[in-house]
Amino acid sequence: MQSETEGIMRVVSFGTNTTYAALGQGTWRMGVDLNLFTHEVKMLQEGIQHNLRVIDTAAMYADGGAERVVGQAIQSCRDDVFVVTKVWPTHANYEGVITSLKNSLDRLNTAYVDLFLLHWPSKQYPLQETMRAMVTVYEKGWAKSLGVSNFNVELLRQAQQFLGNIPLVANQVEYSLTARAAEHSVIPYCQDHNITVMAYSPIKHLNALDPHGPQRLLLRELASKYHSTEHVIALAWVIRQPQVIAIPKASQREHLLTNLSALTLDLSPDDEKRLDTLFPPSSHDLTIKWL
Repeated sequence: MQSETEGIMRVVSFGTNTTYAALGQGTWRMGVDLNLFTHEVKMLQEGIQHNLRVIDTAAMYADGGAERVVGQAIQSCRDDVFVVTKVWPTHANYEGVITSLKNSLDRLNTAYVDLFLLHWPSKQYPLQETMRAMVTVYEKGWAKSLGVSNFNVELLRQAQQFLGNIPLVANQVEYSLTARAAEHSVIPYCQDHNITVMAYSPIKHLNALDPHGPQRLLLRELASKYHSTEHVIALAWVIRQPQVIAIPKASQREHLLTNLSALTLDLSPDDEKRLDTLFPPSSHDLTIKWL
């Protein structure tokens, strides 16, 4: 039986009819310490067993180390997971994109990724050239779908134009209670154009909040009210909107299992308003960094 605060599990899709839990697994800083390799593999596998099937990684994470962790974790369940990786903007020329993905596939020990992203807008290479390479890897079947990361609305429009008939299905951006710029125009645009928003750093800065300040006190109050934790309240807030998935990294099994409750936790409208008051919306749009 569901409690009064427990709702239907939130899900997202990436341009198809297949749905995934709106909570994925991030891998930033995985693969850095080889002594943790086996533990990190087991953590990802634990998440997969609990239906957290979207796994986000990137070529630049630990210089490919995170992809190696993911590759080991998915070997026995490749068809059941949705693997996302990214090309770094300094490799965003035509040949660089293709080479980057080939190297990623080798480290992931897989023939394809489910979603391939440009990690940041590139100041060195034209977006049209990058998207031309993305079309190539898509047509070869090395990437089942395409997206971008850290793009504003103008760049999203340009990327889709350059992709032609191939849909842009995801935009990965920073989004949390303490970083709400993506709400200004990016999230509404993505929702209107069937582009899934992947929220990275969804609980960033929470631990840095004044433990006696009003923001932290409210989170503590809500955690008690919903029989949860402050981090779960923050995650539930992030994924309250349609087509938004959060991709936190869980380093410990306890954190991973606790985070799962965010998928079905329904904050009341009044509590959402209280959070909006103490964590107000951004007054500016998403800032673009060209790398």
